[in-house]
Amino acid sequence: MEGKAYPDKPWDHPDWYDLHDREWTAGQEREPEHYHEFLIALPPLDRDDHLVDIGAGTGKLAAIIAGAYSRLGLLTLVEPNEEKLLRAKAKCTDLLSEERVKVLSSKAGTGSSLSLARPATLAITGSVIMPLLEDWAGSPESALKWVRQTLRDILGLLAPGSWFYALETTARFWVGAATGGVRRLTLLEFQAELNRAGLSSVECVYRFRDRVIVRGQRNN
Repeated sequence: MEGKAYPDKPWDHPDWYDLHDREWTAGQEREPEHYHEFLIALPPLDRDDHLVDIGAGTGKLAAIIAGAYSRLGLLTLVEPNEEKLLRAKAKCTDLLSEERVKVLSSKAGTGSSLSLARPATLAITGSVIMPLLEDWAGSPESALKWVRQTLRDILGLLAPGSWFYALETTARFWVGAATGGVRRLTLLEFQAELNRAGLSSVECVYRFRDRVIVRGQRNN
């Protein structure tokens, strides 16, 4: 039986992902605060709401929200890694119920429409866009094209009046816009891309150094 290529792509291993995720983003001492700030920045969620987590990973962020809002009507987890997706579903099903947790194996930014049970009243990403930019193998132009397609795809999932929230680690403050090659976006660049995608009322609702929570709303 052919083994999995985890040594080359350790991020694909669900256990390694859970162990290392916070060390590569917030750091062990800051991560609880960042996720708490994300949770309290959200609008109230109830039975009529549909939360879609794009790039759900092993479901850490979705599970925090589900644990806080036990009456959440529907949760859809979108993740291309099947092992992570199964773990995320198990975590969230324990907090909600099986009929209220849906899964979709899909990548962000493909331009393909996701088959949702109903439009999202809230869409979220947690450290999805910036890490992929940092490991981007193509040109800066292709990376930016992917970012814009991803944000358009997310906008298409939202019901009118609904919000998109992103928890990201942006470019370090000493990295200027003139730096060559593919890199993480600065906070201002990321906000500009949300505006460009058609989201309104774009703002940063939390920031600690390069760790940010940014939101934008679909108007129509």
